[in-house]
This record gives sequence, C-alpha cells and structure tokens, in this order.
Amino acid sequence: MKTIFVGITALTALFISQRYLAGETAFIGKIFSTVSFPVGASLPAPGWKEKVYNARNQWGVVEEGGSPVLHALSNGTASMLYTEVNFNAKEYPLLRWRWKVLCLPRKGKENDHAHDDYGARVYVFFPGWTFLTSYVMEYVWDNENPAGTILTSPSSSRCKLIVVNSGTGDMGKWITVERNLWQDYGKAFGWEPDRNVGAIGFMTDSDNTSSRAEAYYGAVVIGRE
Repeated sequence: MKTIFVGITALTALFISQRYLAGETAFIGKIFSTVSFPVGASLPAPGWKEKVYNARNQWGVVEEGGSPVLHALSNGTASMLYTEVNFNAKEYPLLRWRWKVLCLPRKGKENDHAHDDYGARVYVFFPGWTFLTSYVMEYVWDNENPAGTILTSPSSSRCKLIVVNSGTGDMGKWITVERNLWQDYGKAFGWEPDRNVGAIGFMTDSDNTSSRAEAYYGAVVIGRE
C-alpha cells in the first residue's frame, strides 16, 4: 500500500530556504510557507517522519544551485518522508517546486498494485479523523501516461494521482512544477476540499516492480497570487 493518512495536529516547524524564496517564486505573489530540507541532519530530521512500506530508501540532503535538495534512491524499496503543515488550500492554492528524476522504475502505463511505483511523488494530505475519512493528492513523474492524466490509486479511491511529468525525455534535468492545488483537487475528486492540508510528503519507490528509481526534490513553496 502506497498511501498513508495523517491525523490533524498543530503546525510543525518548517525549514525555510531564503535563496529559494528570493529567486524562484514569480508564480506566487504571497508566500504562506516553504517546505525545504535541513542540510547536515540525518533523515528523518526533527519535524519530519518516515513511513516505511517494505524497506527504507536511501535519503540525503545536498546543496545544488545554492539550495538544499532532497535526494531519494530506491533499490526495490519504498519509504516516504513527510512533514506536517496546516493551511487552507482555497486561501493558499498555489504550489511550486522543482524535481529531477535520474532513473524510473520498470513499468509502463499500468495502474495496479504490481506496478504502483513512480520515479517521483509529491503527496498532499487532507487528513480526517481516521484514514477512512482522509483524502490524498499525489503529483507524480510517470513512465508512459501523459502529463495531465488523473489516476485513482490502486490502494484507495480516496487518493488521486496527477501525472505532472512523464517518460525519459526530461530525465536528468531540473523541472519546475507550478500547480493550483485547489483546482487540481476539484478536477480529481469532483468537489472542493472541505478541510485543511495537514502534511506534504515525498517518495521515490520501486518495490512493487523490483527495480530501481532515483530522484531529487527541491523545496515546495506554498502561497497565492
């Protein structure tokens, strides 16, 4: 299973990358917060949690382009790093991050448990009181499904995936992603969110396909126009 649901808790401390804020936020006029990564700390660092599905990924934080980025290496493994946040997606609907995939898991267009692996995933959790009342949005880098494809997770109908990037054409390049979370949620589920966002997570996985995947993630900026 590749979906977790987190309970509603207070806002935890986030790590702010001033260089990222200063140089890469033209899409966002007013910033609510930034989820970025602590250089030099072992992961999961304070303020972060790890959900291990079968075995831990290799995680690290490195400097690239003057900013800390998260490195994820999966060799037949699957684990997620996530941090708690608390914001209203209608008030702050815009998300911006960059990512770079170096290796995709071995799969095609399949959307089933046996092929539930992705080169990169950014999770946005809308928690309920239990996992049965929670919702999840995933932004993914897929192998073959075209950008814009909306999928339902094979693990839960309460989890929707939006393909942001696809294939090998842009592998090895930093790709900037800009999304309107409020609009994406409405398109994916057919209704507007009725609760705050409670966490943001990152995962690169290859356990179901017994293959390999590798990616880098930049900070996620949350804000509005």
